Parts: sequence; C-alpha cells; structure tokens
Amino acid sequence: MKTTRRAFLGTAGTFAAASLLGARFQETPKTLAPTEDNIQGPFYRKDAPFRSKLAEGLKGTSLTVSGRVLSPDGTPLRDAIVDVWHASAEGEYDNQSSNFHLRGRIRTDKDGLYRYETLMPGQYDLGDAKRPAHVHYKVAAEAHRALTTQLYFKGDRWIDRDPFVRKSLIIELQKGSGTFDIVLAKA
Repeated sequence: MKTTRRAFLGTAGTFAAASLLGARFQETPKTLAPTEDNIQGPFYRKDAPFRSKLAEGLKGTSLTVSGRVLSPDGTPLRDAIVDVWHASAEGEYDNQSSNFHLRGRIRTDKDGLYRYETLMPGQYDLGDAKRPAHVHYKVAAEAHRALTTQLYFKGDRWIDRDPFVRKSLIIELQKGSGTFDIVLAKA
C-alpha cells in the first residue's frame, strides 16, 4: 500500500494535535514556594504553653488567625508546631509573667490546620518611626526546615517604612479574621 504525502501529513498532524491535547490535560506537579523567613526579634520566650486562646483576661480588638502548614508539594503537615507571640495593644511584650500573655503554641491537625484567637498587636516606637503591627512565628515539622517569620496586616500605615516587611507575609483581615498559610522547605 502506497502512502501519499497528503495522507502522511494528515496522520502526522493528527498525532501532533493529540500530543498537544494530551500535554494540555496532563496535570503538572505543583511546587509551592516556602514561606519567607523574617527576624525573630529580641522577645522570644521558649516553652510557651500549648493553647489557641492567647489573650484570656486581656482587653483589646479581637484577632483570629488560621491557616495550614504545608510541604512544598502541598501535603498538609500534621503535628507541626506553630509557636506565636506578639506585643500587646500598647506595643509591649510580656517578658516576665508566668502567664505567657499573648504567646502560645498550636499543634496542627491531620489536615495541617492551625487556629488561634488573640488581640490585635500594637505598634511600637523605633525612633522616628514605628514597627507595624505583627505576629512572630516559629514553625517546625518533622523532615522539614524550621521557619522563623512574622505576619503583617494590610493597611498598616508603617508597613512601607519597615525594612523587615516582606509582601508575601502581609494578610488582609475580614472582620478581625485572617488566613496565613505556611509552607516549610524540606530538610
């Protein structure tokens, strides 16, 4: 059987189209960028209690933050430890009390979820400027690199003047709640 040029090109074109369509519908593996690190600051205290309510007995504007801790391939990290701390509404850290005010550790659930309730942190002086409101994080999970970072809030007037702020670490609040997902690099 003799194959004409037209028949060959028609067949080749069909295979090329099928290849392109197949490539289009194949799912490519997704890799998430690890969350950017940030300074620890001088006010970290180790061994904060495991709790999700950080401001019991304190007054201020309520803040709830939740999110997921993930591996770069998107796998939720169960039992990751999310250690958070921040300043009071007046911009002061609890460095002395045995109550560990505005400090706590949260263990992620089977879906990598964490959540805590606290008060909106205040800004504090840095000479002629202020540090924007922020929450410090130390996050650790098995087989992943530990992360120290900070969370900032969209709309804070001091964000653009602070050299430590990274855009990827800014979240938007809706009625006092926000979401902050964390991706830990593999160890």
